[in-house]
Amino acid sequence: LLGTAATALAAGATAAGAGPAHADPRPHPRPGTDSRSPLAFRGVNFDTDREVWRTEYVRREITAIRERLHANAVLLLGHDLGRLTEAATEAAEQGLFVWFEPRQFDADAGRTLAFLTSVARTAERLRARHRNVGLSLGTELTIFMSGLVPGKDYIERGQALGRPESAGYQERLNAFLGRALTAVRPLFRGMVTYSAGEWEEVRWQDFDVLGMNLYRNAENRSVYPARLRALHRHGRPVLITEFGLCTFTGARDLGGSGFEAVDWWSDPPLVREGHVRDEREQAEELGALLDLYAAEGVHGAFVYNFIAPDSPHSARPRHDLDIASFALVKTFPSGTPRGYAETGQWEPKLSFHAVARRFRR
Repeated sequence: LLGTAATALAAGATAAGAGPAHADPRPHPRPGTDSRSPLAFRGVNFDTDREVWRTEYVRREITAIRERLHANAVLLLGHDLGRLTEAATEAAEQGLFVWFEPRQFDADAGRTLAFLTSVARTAERLRARHRNVGLSLGTELTIFMSGLVPGKDYIERGQALGRPESAGYQERLNAFLGRALTAVRPLFRGMVTYSAGEWEEVRWQDFDVLGMNLYRNAENRSVYPARLRALHRHGRPVLITEFGLCTFTGARDLGGSGFEAVDWWSDPPLVREGHVRDEREQAEELGALLDLYAAEGVHGAFVYNFIAPDSPHSARPRHDLDIASFALVKTFPSGTPRGYAETGQWEPKLSFHAVARRFRR
């Protein structure tokens, strides 16, 4: 939930200038794919930061992503190199295009860069065996990395974005991304992107593809198509690296902040009063967004996300944490006959089928 929380916190940020850009004419399209073709990448986010991690569960889930969801790509998020490597190897061996997206929440620039270079080396070793491997330098670093914006954690940094003390953060972000590109290019020879928050003004000319986390909600719905079109001005294939919504009536209006349907601070967490489970709204909105991306020439889109075992479904409405989940499938609580921890079982939501129909085209 941290990625979507950051997006919600930063939605009203005041953006400063991104500074001058350098020209880099290298196109670096996906191997065997016209870089201008819409939705060449049809994928999902696969979060490796979860309480339960078992090889057999991961293998089954990646198989389902390929065979049942009909995706051809997966974006792997996480802070554990072992888990990232295991999931990436499995996905690559099953024929999916693999994007690595390392995360180190609240780490400083030095620790972030050290982990990124470790991931770059791992990604290059995998790319030597399976050509279809890409690398993201991270996601929404103004929020998740310390030092670009004042604040001790992502919550404080998200709140500080529009304040005077944060002035110049666009330049600081681009300076760090420049350092990161310089560090990883000698280590990794595949395509490189970055998963930007919509408030971040990245110098995309130095990247092979443009990556943007772009959630639709009531506030940006009328301008959302224009925002998509504006991304093409940078002259790079466009990836929507995160998009989606939760599983309750009215979730389409909240976009990335739908996780707030649950009071996560209560013990145990409880669904807030007034929220009603609604799989159909999630399915319809995801389908509409994928149709829009194809119509607007978006090169790839990654649904956030495939599975969220730490937010299980319950028949008791106040305990149905899956209401605040962006996942395409629902899992079940530990201690029940179908508990994820014990069985690895999950069920597709209506959104799974809506996405699968479009990915299969």
